[in-house]
Amino acid sequence: MTIEEIQQGFIKGAIDVSPLLKDPIGTSHSCDIAEILDERAGEPVRGKITFTNTGQGILVQCRLTAELELTCSRCLDTFLYPMQCSIEEEFFSTDDDAGDLTTSQPEDFTGFTLNDNRLLDLGELICQYILLNLPMKLLCKPDCTGIRR
Repeated sequence: MTIEEIQQGFIKGAIDVSPLLKDPIGTSHSCDIAEILDERAGEPVRGKITFTNTGQGILVQCRLTAELELTCSRCLDTFLYPMQCSIEEEFFSTDDDAGDLTTSQPEDFTGFTLNDNRLLDLGELICQYILLNLPMKLLCKPDCTGIRR
């Protein structure tokens, strides 16, 4: 998977969390990330994901590994970059009819929210964490000499 595919939303993963929201606070559900993601993205992205009802929304915790095809910023060759990252993010409910789950968010709140159908978009979350965990300088190896003539 390339950075361009990640930025274009190649990773798709929506999960219905309405049954979990009806369970008692603290209830959690775990699954393999390959069960949720688009089948094309499932190969290079691996990990186990846990969803927990917090009473205000759903806490998502995951440790994922991915193998990305990157371009070296010195020699411009492509190389495979194995990466790992930990995800811990809470998706809040914003519905007025959500009862106890409604949280009072400021107007400029930019965090993750559940949509009206109680679907949680993991694709956007995973894309952001992958992009944030990339090194500043993409090098195929630490001692890359650059473009060869």
